[in-house]
Order: sequence, then structure tokens, then C-alpha cells
Amino acid sequence: MKKLLKNCNFNGSPLNLLINNEYIESTGSILFPADSEYDLKGKIVLPGMIDLHTHIRDLGQSYKEDWTTASKAALSGGVTTVFDMPNTVPPTDTLEHLEMKRQVAVKSSVNYGIYAGATPHNLADLRLILEEGRIAGIKIFMAASSSNEVISDEHYLKKIFQLAKEFDKPVLTHCELHSCIESREKQFTAPSYNSVKFHSIIRDRKCAYKAVKLALKIAAEVGNSLMVLHVSTREEMELIREYKQHGDFPLYCEVTPHHLFLDEEVLETAGNFGKVNPPLRSREDADALFGAVIDGVVDTIGSDHAPHGLKEKQLEYRKAPSGFPGLETSLPLLINRHLTNNDISIERIIELTSRTPSIIMRTQKRGELKPGYFADITVIDPEAQWSVVSENFNTKAKYSPYEGMSLRGKVIMTMVNGEEKHPQGQEVMYD
Repeated sequence: MKKLLKNCNFNGSPLNLLINNEYIESTGSILFPADSEYDLKGKIVLPGMIDLHTHIRDLGQSYKEDWTTASKAALSGGVTTVFDMPNTVPPTDTLEHLEMKRQVAVKSSVNYGIYAGATPHNLADLRLILEEGRIAGIKIFMAASSSNEVISDEHYLKKIFQLAKEFDKPVLTHCELHSCIESREKQFTAPSYNSVKFHSIIRDRKCAYKAVKLALKIAAEVGNSLMVLHVSTREEMELIREYKQHGDFPLYCEVTPHHLFLDEEVLETAGNFGKVNPPLRSREDADALFGAVIDGVVDTIGSDHAPHGLKEKQLEYRKAPSGFPGLETSLPLLINRHLTNNDISIERIIELTSRTPSIIMRTQKRGELKPGYFADITVIDPEAQWSVVSENFNTKAKYSPYEGMSLRGKVIMTMVNGEEKHPQGQEVMYD
């Protein structure tokens, strides 16, 4: 079955795309013969977003999210591939648990990759997972977040980095230093501090900086591939910039939309719906991060989609879990910025959301609109205007710190492996 997407606006230029079953067969100005045609009338066409940072939940946390609802949310947000973090129940820290996750992931409407989780006692299991060969990378939490095991011992961290280098897989780090946060928490135990407005003070920016510094130091010694996740402060970004300029190991940097487009002021109205780790920081930090997006220090934008039950998020600050949904807002926020401010180009958005994520993970035939590549395609109507209304989300997490925000540009079609009506996701393969 051949499909023709005609009159596409691809990075400012007209383009026709011929799709043959799962793959892009041809691109160009020719009106290729096809079994069906879609006239996009100048709508923006992008490679589908590859989101390297999601928490799909399912299994023991299916009340928060499952692969069916998460992938519907992904489709709504123009995301065609998700990479799932390991802090599920059970955690993805053994081959047995990895297979359990794969069994439920087959429900996904979008493509998926899976990370292994490092714990203080599973080096042998990590080796078995890496030997099996179908894993995206190793995730390390250097501080406690919602549900994970913490690794902060430098000697043990180095062993994990060495294992990742042996198998040529990236290490992905949540960089907040656990001991630093514990020390801060002891200073803010009074009831008057039981408020989300103190979240960025308790999970102090210095704790993030110290963790990034430690991870970079070890990676420089070992020479493995390192991806620093959800950078939230100017100081971290400047340190990463320095290592990128002078280091000689593969170093990648991720920023989330919420650290770009929100700051701690939103907590006055969002409350715990804006509680996330690392915390929302200052407007000055957000501006510094956006500058790093534009000048190329930032490699990817990841949603850090982290759904929780609404009742959980409505608990008092100290009991409410950190995280909120992001699959349905991440790409639209970037498109809105392009359309309203014109300070980020469509080409740069493509680099951040599809091309570079595919390069980092070495996914086979994804992340580009090229002949021979999978037909993972997102179509945006630049004229559409809409508001974020969380009760209309496809995710089970019906809340958002973006509630009521007006956006320009809306996802009107998401095609996964050449199918737009009832797509079936695949586990990605790696080069």
C-alpha cells in the first residue's frame, strides 16, 4: 500500500513524500503515483519526535499510566518513539524484569526503546542485560526521586561507566547529589517549609552542580558515552559547555520543556502540579538554558513524562510525588516558541527532537525523512490555536503546570511506521 503526502512544508520548502508500507520510498517535487493521497496544503511536516526521556509506568503502577494511554498521549503530541526509564515496579534491573516490561510494551501504538536501571547491587545483572543486546543504555539516579535506587559512591559509579564503555552504550544520569539533598532536607523540617515553593531551595542547585561535576569527572576518566539529563541551572550548563569544548569523550546534554518554558514562579498557581525533580528554577536559569539550546550545547529535548495519580499530586508537598505529564505538550511548546518568537528554527527543533536523539541511540532508520527510513511523521497545522486543558489529555495524569496556556501550532496527524489510523509500535533496533 503506497501513500502520498503531497504539498508538505518541510523546513520551509515544499516536499512530497511517498510511503510504501512502513518506509519512506521517495521524496521530492514529483507527484508520485500512490494508492491514496493526503493533501497537506502547506502544513509543517517533521520527522516524528523521538523522546529519550519518559516514564511509561504500567505493571505495578498501571493506575498512573500504561503503554496504551501513554502511547495515545504520544500520538497526540507528535511523538513516534519513546524511551522508557527503568524506575518502574518492578524496576528494569534484571533480564527477567526487562522481559516483563517488553510483554506489556507490545500494547504501544508508538515505537519504543527501554533503558536498564543501575542499582547498588546489580552489576552482574547489568552485564547480562547488555550481553543480550536489546537495551538502549543504563540509567543512573544519583539522588532519590519518586521511586528509584540511589547510586552515589564514586568507585561504584566508575564500575558502571566502565561496563557501559565495554558494551558501547550510553550512561544517562539524573544528576542531583543525594547526600547534598539529605543535608538540605534536615535544615527544612519545620512545618512552615512544607510547601512546594521551597522545593528548589531544598533540592538546591548546588546539589545538581556537584552531581554533574562528579559524573563528568568519571566519564572523562573512563571515556564512556554520557548523557546528562534534565539540566536545570546555568552553572551546570556552563560546566557541560566547558567539557564539550575540551573533553574527549562522547557527551550529550538534555533539557526539558518545563525547565525552558516555566520557572518557579508558576508554583504560585500550579502548586504540586509543578513539583518535579530537579525543581523548576529561576527565569534567569531558563533563559540560560534556552541560550544553550540555540547555540548548540544542548543536544536533545526530552519530555520527562512522569505521570502520577491526581490524588497523589494533591497531597501535601512532602508526600506528593514529583513529576507531571509531558508527552502531549513538549513538541507543541517548541513549535509555539518558533511560531510566536521565531527565535528557534524548525531545523533546530528537528535536530533536538528527532535527528540527534536517533544519532545518540543509534536507532536504525529513524529520525529523518529520507528514502529507506521508517515513515515516522508528524504534521503540524501552524494556523491552529489551542489551550492546554488537562482533562482532555490522553494520559491518565489529568493535570498540568501548563493548564490554560495558549499555544500556536497543533499536531493534526502522527504517522508511525507508515500508519496514521491504528499504528502499532515496534521495539527499536540499534546499529
